[in-house]
Amino acid sequence: MSILDLFMRRGRNENDEQDGYEGQDEIKAERETRQAAETSKRKPVDKLLEDLWANREQYPDDMQAVEYFLPALRDRLEINETKRGAAEMFANAEQGGLMMDDNGWPIEIKAEDARCAVYVPSDKMTAFACIFPPIGEGQEISLEMIEEALKDNKVTYGIDEEKISGIAAEKRYGVLFAAARGLVRTNGEDGRVDDCFSRQEDVGLKEDARGNVDHKSLRRFQGVLAGDVICEITPPTEGEDGIDVTGKLLKAKPGVQPKIPQGKNTELSEDGTKLLATMDGDISFHNGLFNVDRLLTIDKSVDNAVGNLDFNGNIIIKEDVKSGFKVCATGDIIVRGMVAGAVLSAGGSIEIAKGMNGNGQGMLEARGDVKLTFMENANVICHHDVYASTIINSNITCGGSVIAKQGKGVIIGGSIVAGNSVEARRIGNQSGCETEIKIGQSMQDEDNLEYLRKELKLNKDTLDKILKNITYLKSKIELPISKKEILDKLQVQSILYVEKIDVISAKLEKLENERPDFSQCRVRSDIIYPTTYISLDYAKLTVRDTTAKCQVFYDDGELMMGTF
Repeated sequence: MSILDLFMRRGRNENDEQDGYEGQDEIKAERETRQAAETSKRKPVDKLLEDLWANREQYPDDMQAVEYFLPALRDRLEINETKRGAAEMFANAEQGGLMMDDNGWPIEIKAEDARCAVYVPSDKMTAFACIFPPIGEGQEISLEMIEEALKDNKVTYGIDEEKISGIAAEKRYGVLFAAARGLVRTNGEDGRVDDCFSRQEDVGLKEDARGNVDHKSLRRFQGVLAGDVICEITPPTEGEDGIDVTGKLLKAKPGVQPKIPQGKNTELSEDGTKLLATMDGDISFHNGLFNVDRLLTIDKSVDNAVGNLDFNGNIIIKEDVKSGFKVCATGDIIVRGMVAGAVLSAGGSIEIAKGMNGNGQGMLEARGDVKLTFMENANVICHHDVYASTIINSNITCGGSVIAKQGKGVIIGGSIVAGNSVEARRIGNQSGCETEIKIGQSMQDEDNLEYLRKELKLNKDTLDKILKNITYLKSKIELPISKKEILDKLQVQSILYVEKIDVISAKLEKLENERPDFSQCRVRSDIIYPTTYISLDYAKLTVRDTTAKCQVFYDDGELMMGTF
């Protein structure tokens, strides 16, 4: 049996004997009173944590950091106190007297010096220490002992010399304290961009609770002057390195450089903290960039007094565009009035406040969206979406969706080709006007196919001419040096054109053989009248009966009709 087990057992036996004495209720009550007094003295924490508790506001994470080793530390302190009690018992024994264990063997209590236990959590940012008191005639704690214990645990940085000196001088045993603290690294802050102009743009026309369309809800131009600040740029910071208690350098991570939305006609200031406009015009946000375009304002209608327009920038027309005229812009075109049988071509979007009656001749072409209240007998080609409240006998080809859900929300007659979906409140009418709808036809693919086909033909024609020239030059018996140089160049060019044709042919073949994803393509309407023809790829469906809450979708090579 160990010394520790022996004295713990004797302590338990003494308590059991006490409980059997007469007047044990009084003894028990006195013990509970003493325990309550001791508990009240320890609140809010016991002696072991009193130093950490006193500094809890300055170092709130300390209590959490020591949780994992506190139980073991408490057990070690309890064992130490038991040994100290045994040593005191021997010291108080009569001179020359011996204490025996249960087997009759003499018990010897060895003296132990005070010692410093050091605990370093896994992050190594704090070194905690606790001083165990001496046993018997052991040596009291000293500053040198604490310093040696820290050194043994490789704690070399951030040692609190004042605190450990005070602990050693005051002989504060059984108290857990922070003997050293590392320097916390501070990672750099990411840079950021603070916009001075809005990036948002209204999509479609707005309507009130009665279904009336607000023509004023079309996107407004944002005017900007040369030198105006478009956005403020805060660069990233480098951060500050840290050091743990073992002296290891902790490298800080620098902040991330923000993506600067610098587009057309914008520039960075000399210090790189501002994005500036380089010209007067209209500012817009497309594809992650701020762009400034020239703005041409026509205060009246486009007619004989104004003539055709072809402008490098955005155009706003405050009245109408008459039949037979053409308006072209590299940016957006906004018409506050009505468009008749005219042609509008925009590198951006087209917005028409009062609609369009094209008389079968009007054409709208846009690389962006087309937004208007109504269109009748018009033709539309756009790469994104078409928004309208009424579409009658018009031919539309778009790479996105055709959406007629505001106002009356009707599509009657004509032909619609959409890359994604067609959505409306009503398709067709009770008179049986035929309406053709084709979905899943991506304009982007068609454009690429057409472009590649043209490029292939152009390169083949050029190669054919080069080969003819090579054949002609080779047919000559003798060639001057200048002609030989030309022949060498032509032969090199022929090789390059052959390689280019091979690349274009491979792209073209791949694009023609690729199978697009039709899972998101839909025709959706509150009501569809006959006769409406719907097709997708090789699948076709004809609506011959009036159907409410109708949704047509593609499933395993067929068009299916369901409800929503």
